[in-house]
Amino acid sequence: MTAPGCPGPATCPVPSPSTVHLRQLRTVGLEAGPGYHTSSQARYWPGLFNTSGRGDSRFSPFTISGKVIPTVYGACSQTVALLETVFHDVHASVGSRLITHMDLVGRNLVDFGLSERLVLYDLTDDALGRLDLQRDQLVSTTAAHYPCTREWAEALHARKGPGGSRPVGLLWNSRVAELAKGDSPLLADLLPGRPEEVFMLFGDKLTTIDPGDYSTEQRYDALASTAALPLITAIAEQLGATLA
Repeated sequence: MTAPGCPGPATCPVPSPSTVHLRQLRTVGLEAGPGYHTSSQARYWPGLFNTSGRGDSRFSPFTISGKVIPTVYGACSQTVALLETVFHDVHASVGSRLITHMDLVGRNLVDFGLSERLVLYDLTDDALGRLDLQRDQLVSTTAAHYPCTREWAEALHARKGPGGSRPVGLLWNSRVAELAKGDSPLLADLLPGRPEEVFMLFGDKLTTIDPGDYSTEQRYDALASTAALPLITAIAEQLGATLA
């Protein structure tokens, strides 16, 4: 058990960060430039970062000394950003294959860039292996254990990285993208580059969280819009999902 209210303390898969040799953690770079993507509730635009403290996600939200830490999730492709949000539960292990108009109309898709290279804690599969951890202990737990993973976000937020570096977030392999590829080998055509990698940034460790400083290039206010629908349809077709 690593969080108050854990639904199954005796069988909780998430170890307390205090029991893990965090000095073995590696860091990884997120390069400056365009090519990053996020999807969130459109009503929060123009904010990129979640500053409200509302929600229940892996690694966020969390507070330090009663102060909400602004966070933003991102991916290296539009497809993965959508797999992590709109299509989060559309895969064989869940069985839900229906995407409704309301799932799309209230959510945006934003392409953004970084003005500088960022250093993140590496929680990809190989890096977790250095800590003697499996992915299902941290980055692919069920939603019931999201509060437990937030204990990790808080602990890593407080640490310095190797050599005194100051990581500004976390990067890991998306379980949702992995499941989606298992459902449809052809989906790989929509997942270029580093397809399974997703990340979360700690806004208080960055110079600014002003969206104007993140080179927001293209934004769809409603994923049901004509501009966004071709990609939504392509993903749905590959996953065997129905748009209603």
